[in-house]
Amino acid sequence: MSSRHGARLAALLALAALLLPAASHAGTMVTEDATGDSRAWTDYEKFQFVPAPEEASVDVLRTAAAFVPRRLTVTVHFRDLEVRMQHRTLVRVWTPRGTFDVPAERRFARRVTVALARQRGEAFGCRGASAMYGGAADTVALSVPARCIGAPRWVRLGVRATATPRLYADDPGTVFFLADDGHRDGYRVNSLAKGPRIRRG
Repeated sequence: MSSRHGARLAALLALAALLLPAASHAGTMVTEDATGDSRAWTDYEKFQFVPAPEEASVDVLRTAAAFVPRRLTVTVHFRDLEVRMQHRTLVRVWTPRGTFDVPAERRFARRVTVALARQRGEAFGCRGASAMYGGAADTVALSVPARCIGAPRWVRLGVRATATPRLYADDPGTVFFLADDGHRDGYRVNSLAKGPRIRRG
């Protein structure tokens, strides 16, 4: 990531951090999520998630969003963004004309990747999209130019965090997953809760 992009993300992150919990203004929104509502997938034969309140790495506490004329910025706050083999934060953006997925991914605390895709569609390039994992602040910040999502009048956001803790030595082919929905107490497979509508400021 270039120093220019890093500075831009740092400024956006600071702006989002200043927003008070439950605050709602033109172009901004902060939503809270329950603490300790992480889920773990521990049985491949039974496709279901069980409570895993000790798993802090995917436990979303708060989502702060700012939607200004040219950019949508979303900062997801976690209980403890500890290092996992793979960590993925998905922000789903509902607009009047379509739905977009913006996933940020980090592997082994190394390079962070970000992409855009229409829901159930192929990924596409978006110059100016960026993501940053802030370990000290336990945050993941994503920033997307408004033009890349059609410059809509308003958006609604869904937030999902998933992680792969490790491969198990007794069965290297088996991987257990962790998950949390940032707008729901718990987690549902193939269902992402929507946050409030945010109008472009």
